[in-house]
Amino acid sequence: MQIPRSQLIHIDGQTIHYKEMGNPNRQLALLIHGWSSSWYALSPLLPLLSQRFHCVAVDLPGYGQSPPPKERASIPGYVETMARLCEELSDGPVVLVGHSMGGMTGVTMALTHPALVERMVLLGPTITGKLSTMINLMIAPITLMERFGLGSLIVSAVESAMVGITDRLMRPVSFSERSGITEQDYHRLRADARHPGQGRVRAECYFAMRENDLSGKLSRLEVPTLVIWGAEDNTVPLRDASVLADEWPDADLRILPKA
Repeated sequence: MQIPRSQLIHIDGQTIHYKEMGNPNRQLALLIHGWSSSWYALSPLLPLLSQRFHCVAVDLPGYGQSPPPKERASIPGYVETMARLCEELSDGPVVLVGHSMGGMTGVTMALTHPALVERMVLLGPTITGKLSTMINLMIAPITLMERFGLGSLIVSAVESAMVGITDRLMRPVSFSERSGITEQDYHRLRADARHPGQGRVRAECYFAMRENDLSGKLSRLEVPTLVIWGAEDNTVPLRDASVLADEWPDADLRILPKA
């Protein structure tokens, strides 16, 4: 059984970690994870997609094994880093697979760098940047401390405790059907939220998504795209799917029940 290979690349002074699988001579499929996550969230797709593509599952700056960005995290900043990564690893346009915030990053990249993107598969993509009410309530302590005044210092002091609390709170809403994921997988998925600096980056990304509202821009997209949404998504609400359906009728939107 093929095992994903860990790689590091340096882009404009930023170290990026990614997992690689498949023949490097094939078309690049870039997998971009969501908010408060890492490459591991998309790892089940690698064995399947690598049969046809050169797969790269990236850790965005500040997530997983990629160190935090020197500047404040932003969607445009992530887009430019991912665009440079594509240029470094591929001679042609790529297939983008994006989950949640990674979907927003992919859509923004398709808008600003259309020549780099041939097709997209989006999994519960953030469109408006407004997450569910439950998520907003759970991350409010961290985001507010980071956003105002001496927030950065406060977050650094209490980060480990706050991450542990939000981990316990997020467990029931992270997965619609808890029996569908093992305890080992759950803890591995959440482990990357405990890396130094992750609390700061998570807070910055929470506001970055809100500042990158894609409403009113989707009609400009010409990239063939499959969008998959869980009807019981507890993080990115279905109202974003409605915005997508209204503004981007050419996208192939599939809503999965009990998911």
